[in-house]
Amino acid sequence: MDSMQNNSRTKSWTDDLKVCNQTGVGEAINQIYKDDGRRCEGYESRDKKCLCISDSNTSLYAILSGHNGVIVAENALQEMAAELLLGQLNVCNTDEAVKELIRQSFMSVEKAYFDSINPHVATKTAIQLHLSADGMNQYEISQQFENVLQKLDSLNNALSVGSSAVLGLIHRSHLYLGNIGNCRALLCKTDEHDTLTVTQLSVDHNLLNAEEAARLFRLGLMAQNFERVPLYSTRCIGNYLGKAGYKDCNFLSSATAEPVIFEPEIVGGIQITPACRFLVLMSSGLCRALHDIFPGDASTSNRELVRMISEEFHNQSTLGGVAQSVVHRIVQAHHDTYMQLVEEHKPVTFNSRDDVTLLIRNFNYVLPKAFVNRKNGGNRSLNSTTSFSSNSSDATPTDGNYSTIHTNISVTSSNITQPGNPYDSNRRIRSHVDFSDFYKRVEEARQSGVLPPNIDFD
Repeated sequence: MDSMQNNSRTKSWTDDLKVCNQTGVGEAINQIYKDDGRRCEGYESRDKKCLCISDSNTSLYAILSGHNGVIVAENALQEMAAELLLGQLNVCNTDEAVKELIRQSFMSVEKAYFDSINPHVATKTAIQLHLSADGMNQYEISQQFENVLQKLDSLNNALSVGSSAVLGLIHRSHLYLGNIGNCRALLCKTDEHDTLTVTQLSVDHNLLNAEEAARLFRLGLMAQNFERVPLYSTRCIGNYLGKAGYKDCNFLSSATAEPVIFEPEIVGGIQITPACRFLVLMSSGLCRALHDIFPGDASTSNRELVRMISEEFHNQSTLGGVAQSVVHRIVQAHHDTYMQLVEEHKPVTFNSRDDVTLLIRNFNYVLPKAFVNRKNGGNRSLNSTTSFSSNSSDATPTDGNYSTIHTNISVTSSNITQPGNPYDSNRRIRSHVDFSDFYKRVEEARQSGVLPPNIDFD
């Protein structure tokens, strides 16, 4: 396992790819909280990211969040990029072909993981057979084979390392999305009323997903099996102990089949149109932090995150500044929530925060403060935009094998309206309040014939 770690920390070939300058990233390393307000780092960061341009038609964005270690996330990111960016897309002429290529990239990294751990699985099996052949009870084994048991524990820890992943591929003005585990992807765009809306393109593979919880229930696992592992990832890359070796994992051993599975979700292609404003990729640690701050339905945390992003677009002059400012706000809010629970003597449901990574790929959401004067002369643009063809269709996902969450963001026009144009398409001053739900209900009442006749609704 040491050799695997050493190999993964050499320079990646993806480091030499061109970085997308239409993307901003914000990051914060994990922390453990103390009741007196102090914070300390728990472990080295396990989040890995990619934001690179392969050619004029193709760019790749990804976040991988490691579980129990970083080795799987490191290797998977390099291998998935190699599967997608070395010319393979040149022969993909349909959406289905691109989606299949993404699916195969996920399959390749999973196969590479299991190939790499074969020697460690063999060593683990040999140790277990040796201990069981001596006919001793657990106490006798712990007394006479302490060193052997320590080695077995080390192997189990190494074999439990896995990774969640979310991947966004833009190819020929279409967006394709793949995810597995607890990372998340959001597409933000404006509707006909210039209201910023958010659609979750990914699927959360955790215990808050009713279908995943039901699948585990059918395997004989109850909620109490996971009391100490909130938002446990039910699908991932790697994690031998949750898959083939699940019988050696205390809280999974009662299952009738492998509880953790490898089955990614693939969506696309979504045409990028002028309605598309920005794409958001979130690490599993960010998703969990938002859930701690805004418990309940994921739509709430998605809405609040996009509200913060929209506000920071108005306040910051760079995309990196937008992403990092949002991360700072979430990190502080998460710690404040913890301290409030402690001070009010309420049940504390968390005492730490995982690594946080936020990636924002801008399409045409303008930064009002992007043009600034520099002492060395002139005005300099700090923002880029993407051009679109006038005949492109609406960027609404059409694949049926995923979950979507639609939420209206009620924010002021200064946050959702492009600067320099205070009017809508009918030359009316843009509203500071979202009336889309009102218009929808009026139209429904008109069609059903129950609209009061004595009120002018137009």
